[in-house]
Amino acid sequence: MTLFVYVARRALAAFAGALVAVVALFLVVDFAENANIFHGPGWMTSALAYYANKATVVAYQIAPAAMLLAAAVTASGFRKTREYTAMRALGLGPWRLAAPVLAVMAVVGGAMAFFGDTLVVDASMRSEQIMAERFNRSGTWQRWHELKTWFRGREGRRVYHLRRAGPAGSFEGVTIFEITPDFKLSRRIDADRMIPDPSGDWNLEGVQERTFGAQGQTHFEAANRKSYHFDEDPEAFAIRPGRPAEMRRAVVGEQIALRRRLGLPVADFRLEWHNKLAYPLAGVPAGLLALALALRRNRRGHLTAALVEAVGISLLFWAAQGIAWSMALAGRLGPALGAWGPDAAFLVAGFLSLRKNS
Repeated sequence: MTLFVYVARRALAAFAGALVAVVALFLVVDFAENANIFHGPGWMTSALAYYANKATVVAYQIAPAAMLLAAAVTASGFRKTREYTAMRALGLGPWRLAAPVLAVMAVVGGAMAFFGDTLVVDASMRSEQIMAERFNRSGTWQRWHELKTWFRGREGRRVYHLRRAGPAGSFEGVTIFEITPDFKLSRRIDADRMIPDPSGDWNLEGVQERTFGAQGQTHFEAANRKSYHFDEDPEAFAIRPGRPAEMRRAVVGEQIALRRRLGLPVADFRLEWHNKLAYPLAGVPAGLLALALALRRNRRGHLTAALVEAVGISLLFWAAQGIAWSMALAGRLGPALGAWGPDAAFLVAGFLSLRKNS
């Protein structure tokens, strides 16, 4: 147990050092790149708020890389001080060093998953909002936060155009198209306002209704107020703007269910739902592979070699993740496999590599 705690402490210290160093370097470089846009009254306060939120996001994003770097540095440190040689002389295999390191990586990965689902989501949105509203650098903020106005009803029977959201679940500037099974327009309803009724119906105000017959005849009716029963309740239009990465995991799950009901694409949401766990835990399989490389026989070099190996593993992992994501979004892989596939592949590779060193 004493050896386990000793190794775990060194691994945790290496992770903290790597994380702080990389986050600090990123913030310095980012400030140097964007220094020309920070101006105007109170710019310093806004910039500090931006970088406080950005640091939170960056720490989450580079945590897996910091984990595998910590694993490589810890193993290299034990080899440099000959402690690993002494362990092998006592009959202790590489797993006695790997187990505490991986335990630390698993705890850190779990903490980062919780951290990402609580603080990072809000920090990401806040940093983009500050950059867009205070420094006029919108990026993807405006595109991802436009109100969604088109919705498809159940089984494609209706198409809703809801131009503006009103209070208490109401909508203003409403057009509803009813479609026949052979995809012909059977009715069009235009209204100034659509208000949900406690009974489950919808109350439309300023109504203009056009009905289209099979032979091309048209019937027009106008009314100040009229009630309709639609299959879609107010929750069916609760599509949230923003990227799935900017939503908590529970919200992403809710959006998947809503989007399926409305016939909207959900591939990126399903992938992100899995990725909110797969990504922060990626440091465990990547760290295992880094340990296997650092503990291989006849390895030369220590810190420099650990850095090179960590960079190489990071590049391989993100390449694998990029390919898996692209294939999942294209429908060639399931969302679960697209998110967890790289983790599983690196876990197997690390286990087999470390087993060869036993």
